[in-house]
Amino acid sequence: EYKFMATVHDSREENDGPGTAGKLIIHVKGAPDRMIPLCNKQAKAGFLNETEPIDREYWINQIAILSSHGLRCLALLRGECDKTAVSEGQDLGPEFIQDKGEWLTMVGVCAIMDPPRPECVDAVSEAKGAGVRVAMITGDHKDTAIAIGCMLGLVDEEHSSAVTGPELDSMSDEEIKSAVQKYNVFARASPQNKIRIVKALQSQGEICGMTGDGVNDAPALKAADMGVAMGKEGTDVAREASKMILADDNFATIISAIREGRVVWDNLRKVLLVNTPINNAQGLSVLFGLICGLPDTPLTAIQVLYCNLICAVTLGFVCAVEPAEDG
Repeated sequence: EYKFMATVHDSREENDGPGTAGKLIIHVKGAPDRMIPLCNKQAKAGFLNETEPIDREYWINQIAILSSHGLRCLALLRGECDKTAVSEGQDLGPEFIQDKGEWLTMVGVCAIMDPPRPECVDAVSEAKGAGVRVAMITGDHKDTAIAIGCMLGLVDEEHSSAVTGPELDSMSDEEIKSAVQKYNVFARASPQNKIRIVKALQSQGEICGMTGDGVNDAPALKAADMGVAMGKEGTDVAREASKMILADDNFATIISAIREGRVVWDNLRKVLLVNTPINNAQGLSVLFGLICGLPDTPLTAIQVLYCNLICAVTLGFVCAVEPAEDG
């Protein structure tokens, strides 16, 4: 919810610059869109002891450029306060950073590349061809999410943009039902957004599978028709809330599971198509023999066993292990 982390340190002039003796130094990292409004200065050319008034437009533009290339941006900041402001071992809350107005110094932006796995790109393409729609719910910046969505093939003519968590929060239930059909990429999403997205999809008659690994994913995993937790990185809570666990944490494995499931279902239909006429013919022969009052049953015990064991069981087993059909 806060989208930042801060630590408080004793100052050292050789690190923090002259004039910092007797002060506490606060180091902050966080989402740039949350952090820039808290800044009033920026480090001049990266030097901590030289600052100038912050140029917010410059930072916003640079972050937008980096995000549009699929990079996740992390703002790096620092601040100073008197030693009396914090006591040793004090349990600080987010208000320590948020409630001081514009007081931090922007030092720089760290741009992190976390590209999709190559097999995920192929898996999304295969899923699309198989009638499975894939959507991405992320906490990333909207521009980053769209760029990653383009790499994965989630952003196309039909689903050309992304919607953010705050935008979803302002929507009514009916508007969300329309949004989940219009967008494949959901950025800056909160745990509450995930549940609303799942329920909106289900209300439209969609069978919804949800993947997740964190404690905050558990409610959405539970609400989905098929919750899929990560086996390696996933938390115990997420695994408990899910119906399936990915042992290798690889999205492509879900597509393999869908393929295997469809093969099993297809083969089950084949077994029924083979067994139904065999068993119907056998059962109706005996039934009509009784109805017509024949002195002897039309099928002997050996013939009934033959129908069941050789025809039904053996041919059914052959259909059950048949490899997948093309497509």
